[in-house]
Amino acid sequence: MKITDVKIISFKAKSRFNPTKWGYEVWGQEHDEVQRILKIETDEGSEGFFTGDNMYLVAPTQEVIEQLVKPLLIGEDPLNRELLWQWMMGHHGISEAVIGAVDCALWDLAGRSAGVSVAQLLGGYRDKVKAYASSAPNLGSPEVYAAHAVEMKKRGYTAYKIHANIYWNPEKEEPAPAKPAFPKADIEICRAVRDAVGDDMVLMLDPYGVYTFEESLYVGREVEKLDFYWLEHPM
Repeated sequence: MKITDVKIISFKAKSRFNPTKWGYEVWGQEHDEVQRILKIETDEGSEGFFTGDNMYLVAPTQEVIEQLVKPLLIGEDPLNRELLWQWMMGHHGISEAVIGAVDCALWDLAGRSAGVSVAQLLGGYRDKVKAYASSAPNLGSPEVYAAHAVEMKKRGYTAYKIHANIYWNPEKEEPAPAKPAFPKADIEICRAVRDAVGDDMVLMLDPYGVYTFEESLYVGREVEKLDFYWLEHPM
C-alpha cells in the first residue's frame, strides 16, 4: 500500500467562535465559516482523516502540507508511521502541529485499513468510556456555570469540565489579552459549581493556558480543596 495524495478538503459549517484583535477566538454569534479536513489517500483505496482543531489546517499550514509534507509522503507505505514521523520531525519547516495532524490521519488510515478502531490497534482494553460534559468558555457568572452543571447532572453526566474566563475580562465583560488572567474569578466559578452539584460529581478545570506559574499554583491548590479531579493546561 502506497500513499497517493495528501490534501486538505474545505467546506462550509456553522460556528459561534468569533475572532478578536489578539488573534484568538471567543464564543459569540453564530455565523458561517470555512472548516477543513486533512485527508490521506492510498493506491488500495484506504483513506485516513484528521478532523481536529481547524487552526492546524489554515495558511500557512496548507502551503506546508502541499509543498513539504505531500512530496515527502507520496509513494510511501502509510503503515510506516514511526518512519514518516521521524522524517517529518527532521525536515526543516514542518511544525509539530502539522506532524501531529498527519500522524492522526495515518493512525486513522491504519484502523480503517485493518477494519478496526484505533483503540483496538492500541490494545483495545475497553469497549466503552465514560463521557463528561464540558462548558463553553466565558459562559457568565458563577451562577450561570452552576446552573449549567446541574443541568448536565440531570441529563446523566457524572463528570463536568469547566472552561472559565479564557481571554475574557469578567469584570468588564469583554475580550482581553491572554494575560493577566482572572484566577480568583475562576475559583469563584469552581466553588459555585461544586456547591451546586455536590460531592458526587467529578469536576475538572481547563484554563486553556492563560495562567502564570504563580497563578497556576494558586488555582491548583484551590481546586484541590474543592476535590477537583484534574487541572488541565494551566500555563
